[in-house]
Parts: sequence; C-alpha cells; structure tokens
Amino acid sequence: MRKKILVVDDETDIHQMLAEQLSDIGYETIVASDGDEALRKIQLNKPDLVILDVVMPKMDGPSVCTALKEDPRTKDIPIIFLTGLRPKEDELRGVEIGGYPVFAKPFNFEELLGTVREMINKPKI
Repeated sequence: MRKKILVVDDETDIHQMLAEQLSDIGYETIVASDGDEALRKIQLNKPDLVILDVVMPKMDGPSVCTALKEDPRTKDIPIIFLTGLRPKEDELRGVEIGGYPVFAKPFNFEELLGTVREMINKPKI
C-alpha cells in the first residue's frame, strides 16, 4: 500500500510541484490550499505525513499542527513545515508544537525527500 502525503501550501505552484514529484516516486499525494481545507482532508484521507506551509490564509500551519497534535486520531501524524519567512523563528515554533523540521523556501527537493522518507518510515511508538 502506497504511503499517503498531504501537501498544504497556499502557493499553487509549490503544492502542485511537490505533489507531482512525490507521486512520481511512488507516494499517494493529496493537496490543500489552506489550513481549513487541510483539516477537512485529513479527516477524510488520514495521511501518513503532512508537509505544511507556515503562513497561509484562514488558518496558519502552526494552528493546523496544534489541532492535529490535540486530536488523539491524528496526533501521531508527522509534520514537516515549509516557510518563506524567518526560518529560524519558525523552526523554534515548529519544535514547540510538535512539527519538525522546517524547510525554508526555496528548498532543495532531495533534502526534503530524505526527510520525508525518514519520517514516513519511522516506527510509531
């Protein structure tokens, strides 16, 4: 069974590019353009990993992460943050709320992919 990744970014080019590249190497991908849409899609398609933009309209990435970590059904889903702003500040905030690591845009896809593989295959404790 293919591992499922939800890519959440309000920049259509980014979530489409990531979804295509991840699909090309065998992952099932789902996309969302904001935090509200992400939470709805997570309830319908519980992903194995979420790649989540920090700054988005309606509900930002840290708020989505907090909602996921507070829900017993989704608290174990690993999260990778993407940010276009202040990566160090966002990294500290991401660690505080349970999402790690943070990749600054523009990011290196191979580095991101290495982290995806590591986190998606990490055994659940």
